[in-house]
Amino acid sequence: MNLRIAPWALVLGTFAIIAGCSQTADEDEAVQGEDAYSQAQVDGDPTLKALQLAAADVNQYEINVADIDVPVPNASVGTQVNGFSTRGLDWFKNPNVGYPNNKSWDQGTDTGKKCQWAAVFRFNAIFSDPPAEAVAMRELEGGRWSGSFWSWIDDYASTNSVGHPSASYAWSSGLWKWIGASGRDGLCRLPTKTMVARMMTACMAQANANDGDPKGCRMPGYNPAYEPAPDAGGGDDDGVDDADAGNASADGGFDAGASDAGAGDGG
Repeated sequence: MNLRIAPWALVLGTFAIIAGCSQTADEDEAVQGEDAYSQAQVDGDPTLKALQLAAADVNQYEINVADIDVPVPNASVGTQVNGFSTRGLDWFKNPNVGYPNNKSWDQGTDTGKKCQWAAVFRFNAIFSDPPAEAVAMRELEGGRWSGSFWSWIDDYASTNSVGHPSASYAWSSGLWKWIGASGRDGLCRLPTKTMVARMMTACMAQANANDGDPKGCRMPGYNPAYEPAPDAGGGDDDGVDDADAGNASADGGFDAGASDAGAGDGG
């Protein structure tokens, strides 16, 4: 099918899907695929539209997708908006799926698939109006990051459990990880705009101390004390203490323990 994207759709961001992507993607080339979905096509898929609406509040860490159907399209090509992008697919926290053979759409749980799409839509919602810290990080003179992420889901729903997502982090100098989590009873936990802004503050500090290289910097864990009221905006400063955000590389958020170290090294 020849998909044509109207110019206005590029402003909203582009949602992309590919079918049956079971091969290992090259994470060093995290660029958008060709078979892109426009916003109009998302609007035409009731399941994707419902997931987009569920993920729309950029200040909401937890959403519930239990009453939404399982999406059929593969979310692995992701989205690109305002020069920021995420693509790819990894499943972690599933005892039946191991790295590096963890990139097939059919390996995810039903809730995991919903949360993967929700994470893509959350990314688009945040970067449609990016935090000033994110723009500054991408445009850092001598910096090594151009705005690219790679998506993964910690699929706790595979064990009918609940957990915080691993901390999003700079896997390499130029490619960072965008991480959400699924959980029992339709739970998704997703990065908030404030969490992104705090990550950018930490990564800027690390890059400035390492000749422009932010590799290893991490997103601080969710902390409601730093979050604005729902629908109040988010990002920029939002009352964030810069010294605390600067420690993100060390504290790694809620779930940056040894169990994630090996997973993060590969994909």
